[in-house]
Order: sequence, then structure tokens, then C-alpha cells
Amino acid sequence: MPQRKENVPSVLKLLSSEVNLEILSILRSGSFNPRELAKILGRDETDVSRRLKALEKAGLVEGRWVRIGNRNVRKYSLRVDELRVNFEPEGIRVEAEREEDYSTRIVKDEAPVVEEFFGRRRELNLLSSVKEPVVVIYGMAGIGKTTLAAKAFPDALWYPVREGDSFEYFTWQLGLHLNRLGYRGLIEYLRTGNTEERELFEIALEGIDETGAVIVIDDFHRCRDERLGRFITFLAERMKRGKAVILSRERPKFGILGSFYLKLDGLDVESSYRLLKTKRGNVDVRDFAEIYRLTRGHPLALTLFSQAYPGRVETAAENFFEFLLEEVYSRLSDKEKFLLQVISLFEEPLEYGALKKLYGEKSLFPVLHSLLRKGLVERRGGVYFLHDLIRSFVERVGEVEGGEYYRKYVEYLMEKGEETAFISAFRYALMLGDEELIKRLVELRLRRFKGLVRSFKGPYLKVLSAGKGNPYVDLELGHLYFQNGFFEKALDIWLRVEGKVDGVFKADVLTSIADAYLEMNRLEEAEEYLKKSQEIAKASEDPEVKLWYYMTLTKFHYYKNEPEKAMESAFMELKILREIGGNPELEALVLLHIGDINSWMGKPKEALKYYSEAVDVARLHGIPFFENLAHMELAKVYYHLGDYEKAVEHSSKAAEYFKRMRNYRRAVDTLAYRCVSFIGSGELEKAEEDAGEMIRMGQGSNYPLAWAGYIFLAAVKNLKGEPWEEYLILGREKLRDNRHLYEAVLEELNQVFDVSAFGESSPRKIEEF
Repeated sequence: MPQRKENVPSVLKLLSSEVNLEILSILRSGSFNPRELAKILGRDETDVSRRLKALEKAGLVEGRWVRIGNRNVRKYSLRVDELRVNFEPEGIRVEAEREEDYSTRIVKDEAPVVEEFFGRRRELNLLSSVKEPVVVIYGMAGIGKTTLAAKAFPDALWYPVREGDSFEYFTWQLGLHLNRLGYRGLIEYLRTGNTEERELFEIALEGIDETGAVIVIDDFHRCRDERLGRFITFLAERMKRGKAVILSRERPKFGILGSFYLKLDGLDVESSYRLLKTKRGNVDVRDFAEIYRLTRGHPLALTLFSQAYPGRVETAAENFFEFLLEEVYSRLSDKEKFLLQVISLFEEPLEYGALKKLYGEKSLFPVLHSLLRKGLVERRGGVYFLHDLIRSFVERVGEVEGGEYYRKYVEYLMEKGEETAFISAFRYALMLGDEELIKRLVELRLRRFKGLVRSFKGPYLKVLSAGKGNPYVDLELGHLYFQNGFFEKALDIWLRVEGKVDGVFKADVLTSIADAYLEMNRLEEAEEYLKKSQEIAKASEDPEVKLWYYMTLTKFHYYKNEPEKAMESAFMELKILREIGGNPELEALVLLHIGDINSWMGKPKEALKYYSEAVDVARLHGIPFFENLAHMELAKVYYHLGDYEKAVEHSSKAAEYFKRMRNYRRAVDTLAYRCVSFIGSGELEKAEEDAGEMIRMGQGSNYPLAWAGYIFLAAVKNLKGEPWEEYLILGREKLRDNRHLYEAVLEELNQVFDVSAFGESSPRKIEEF
């Protein structure tokens, strides 16, 4: 094993960061650039780049420049697979090891720390032999469900359900976990903004089966999102590898098939005595007999007794939890009581950094350590929390007001630069009723978290619903409704908000109203609001405000069938975007739009230029959805130019990606061009395979273009001299109610096959396939 002295304090400081451990964990599964890592982690790209440089300087990761298109991008990978810190008489030594062969380990420990474990041998043996894919452990609060599961499944993804959580939160955590284990499908799917339930279920199942992942869902009784329950039932019926472990106070109903249920009771007499003796020392046997009679081996009650003993055991008969908590609480120092009261203000677990912000850094560690040792505070991975029984008691006796601490916590969450942290911050800002803080958060969302209204629609809507009536909250509600396709509802909200906001919010609402009118094909009203937006954009020095205006203007000219004007405003979008920087997703999208406009204007070579540039930008920044969307568009242009080899090359890349993402609409669009390109190049067997695959996708999705597979199959059979008429009849029947699409299919096919063989007159010119 190679060894070397390190700058130990800096290395250990780097390794003490949860985010740095996440980065190292993700790099275990491959090489990534800063943009990709930032997207996976939901963090600011600048922050991730800074951390990567520090990790590289410490020798933990390795960066190298690679050429993608006409740009250089820095990719990072792990330099070491294992680090050991040895404490020796002459000092501290860090040893690094590079393994030639390894199985992926989870670096960030999400599960609760099990430092002491008592009894439960029968339950552990039972859990180790369970064959069912779903295991349910249920029992009363504090009975030891979490401790048992953490002991039995130490390498699991640990997901504690919190009030207000939604299925979106869970899927992102699962996607990140599966990515660490080497399966990227789910995280890629989520990054495209897709949320179709069945597809999510299938991709997650594929990832769990492929990796053998174990998932523990704690506090399932808190769950209010029915999709999580449906997902578990789905796994129970289909999962072949891996395990889903559900912890709940009540027995959930997942059915019998594929599910194993274990009701957890208290510890046996011997284990209960060992627990008390370990935590307190000698215990009078007569006292223990009474304690066990009262607690029935309840682990949390025994832990509290250990802090209250010796005491008046006989007086605990009436409501022993209340008695114990009063006894234990009365013996705490003022600092311990204060920290407990601060933690009790928050429903969710708190990171150590948050506790430092709320409590103060100087004396936090010894006080927190004391409460952990006494069993009053629990730790799970890098977060700290109170058991519900303890939290409800502290809330009743506490004197700390929440306002000051909620405000500090909001500031802490805003500094994190994460979408989920932003949503939590918004919830506390609404609790405070602080309009200035709400305005700051809305502006932060508009500028920094543009994709949040797509990625976390459910959780964000749930939080915003508590603030209806506030104009800035309503502005955001409008964006959520717009993203869900409720254009009239969004428009009604924005029209009410228009006169109540100013500055950047006014600019946003005006362009949003214009956009809604465009979606409803009310072009005159859209033009009216674009003129209002133009006045603000001209007077503003804010590039974001100008960008919003030009983006809506491009769309307006597109709807008005004015390609030259659309091109002019699209180039203004691109210019502003590149001046601002930091938004490659939008840059790739604008490049795609410029390519579309060039195709529309009959300039295929110019279209190729901008589609290729979109590929480069998307690949450079790890945005596979836009990269493959650009490949699909390149395939179309090359097909129209008669370069079938290039069309097949690009359509193959896109088709495989969209199939993997279960985006069957895009997959069919792409396969259609690959199929006709195969016909054009004379590769009829491959064309027949693609036509068959389109039909199969149509049977599962009923997407109209999929039925063009029958038309293409008829053409292939005709060229091969085989019976073809029945396929044409099937295709006509399937597209009977979509004559426009049928004629468009014939128009595209006519480039490589004489459709007059079908008995059709020459199809009319149609602009789009």
C-alpha cells in the first residue's frame, strides 16, 4: 500500500464536508464535469468547481481537459479508492490506496448510527432470511424499528418521510443513490423533467434490480403522497433483486404478494436489563422488575429511565413517559435545555451547519454530544433530530420563540444553493409572513432555480398553497399552473397580480401573460403585453429582463409565421445568454430554436451548424436530453439532404437515449427518420426492424406517429417483393382520423420510395413531418 504524509488538517477538513463526500461518492461511478455534478447534487456549479479544485489539490481527485466539439471541458475522476487515517505516536498519517477491483461502497452514511444494540437476535435472523422483496416493520413510537433496520441493513439508502414531502423528493434521492451504485438511468430521466408515474416506476425498478439496492423508508405513517405507496406495491409484485424496507407505526396495506410483515414489540427481560445496566451501571433488581413491568421493554422508555434513575420508580405508573421526560428534563443544564428547545422548533432533521447558525458555534459540540449520549437527540448520517415523543414534550415546556430562529434557518437554507433547500426556506418564510423575505426568495427562484417549477412541481405547489393571496406567491403559482398546461388558470392569476408588483416581478408577469396568450392563440392580446414588456426591457439594465422579453418575442414571431423576425430575436436571446453565462440548458435550447428557424426558412446547412453547436454545448455541460434532441434534429436535416448514413448515425444516438428514458414519443419520432433513412440506403432488414419497433411502441403508448410503422413496413415489403397490402390497410385504418399526419408520412417517405405504388396520388407538400 503506497503511503505518504498529507497536510492532514486540510484533508480531514475536506472529508468532514457532506457535500465533498457526495462528490467523491458520485465520482466512484465514473468521470464527470462540474456541470454534471452540480446538476446531480442540485448545487451551484461555481461551488462544485471550487470544491473539485480543493479535492484535486489534496490529491483525492484528478482533473483532465478533454475536447468536446470546439470547446475544452475539465472532467474529474477519483485518484484513490480508499483513505485510512492512522493515529500514531509520531503523529497522524493518511494512507491512500487504489484498488484494482472493487465493489461500489456508499461513502455518505445515510443510516442512523447504531453504537449500541441490545437483543433482537430472533428478529435479525428472521430479516436475514426473508425472501420477499418488501419488508414491513411496524410498531409503536420508540419501540426500536429504526435501530433494528439500521443494524439489519447497514448499506441501505435511508429515506425518512417528513411532513410535506412528496414522491418527487423520494425519486431524486433514489436516483442519486442508484447513480452511486453505477446506474444512471433514473437520475438522467429526472433531469429531463419527466414525471410520468409508470415510467418512473419502471426505470426505478430496473435500477434496483440491476444494482441490488436496498431502500429503507422510515416513518412511512407520515406519508401523504399516495404515489409512494403505489410504488412500494409495484416493487412488491415485480422486484427480483434488492429490498424495500418500510418502517411505520401502523401496518400499511401493501397486500400479501411480495410483502413480509414484522410487528415489533419491546425487548425481552435480559436485553432490557443489559440496556439499563450499560447506560446507568448497577440497577436494583426490585426496581428493575417494576421498571420492566411499566415499560414492557420499550427501548426509548428504558433509555429515559436510565437518565432519571435512581428516582421514584413507583410514581411512574401514571403516564410513565410524561414522568420520565419531566425527570430527565429537570436534570439538564440550561444550555442543554436551550438546544433542545431550538431543535424542537423544526419538523425536519437539522444539519450540523444549521445548528451552528441557530445555536452558535462555540459551545455547540459539547452540549450536542451530551444530548446524544443521553439519548435525547438522535443522529442520522449528518443530521440531528428529536424523537417525536421528546419533541412534543419540549414544545410544551419550551419558552423559545420561533421567529428569530426561522429567519436564521431561512438564511442558512438560501446559502446552500439547492432546490430542495429553497423549498424549505420558502415554507419558513411563509410561516414568518415576511413579505420582503418572500420577494427575495421569488427573485432567487426566477434567476437561479428556473427549472424548479418543472422538477419539483408537487412539493413547491404544496408550500405555495399556504400563501395564496400574496401577489408574489400568486406569481409563482401562475408559473406552476402554466407548466402543467393550465394556461387559462395561470393567465387569470397573472392578470390579478399585474398591478400589485413592480421591478423584476413586473417584467416577469408581463412576459408571462404574453406567453399565456400565445399558448391560447390570442395573438393580439399577446402583442399588447409584449409592447408593455418591451418598454420595461428597454429601460432596464438587467440582462435577465431583456432575455425574458426576447424569448417571448421569438415565440410570438414564430406563431405569426415571421421567420426572419423570429431569427433576429433568437440571436438576441443567444447574445444575452452568452453575456450572462451560467445557463447552458437555455443556451442549448436557443441553439435548437435557431436551427429550427433555419430549417423552416429552407437553409439546411445553417440548420446543421446550429444543431451541431447545440450538441456541443449540451455534451460539454452534461445535458443529455438536449444533446439527443439535437441529434434527432440533425437526423431530420441529413435525411432531407439525402445523406442517409449521417441520418442513421444521429438518429441511432437519439433513439437509444429516448428509449432508455422511456420517452416513447421522442423515440418514435427518431425511429421514423432512421427507418426511412435505412430504406434510402437499401438496408431493408434494418428498416423492417425499426418499423416493427415503432408499431410495438404504438401499442403501448397509442402515439399516432407510431402507426406510420405500418406504412413503412408496407414500403419495405413492396421493395422486397413480398405481400404488403395488409400493412398499408392497417396503417390507413390507424391514421383514419389523422389525415394530415398520414399525408405528411407519405410526403417524407416519397423521398426514398415511390408512394404511387400504394395507389396514392402525389401527396401535397406539408412543412413538417
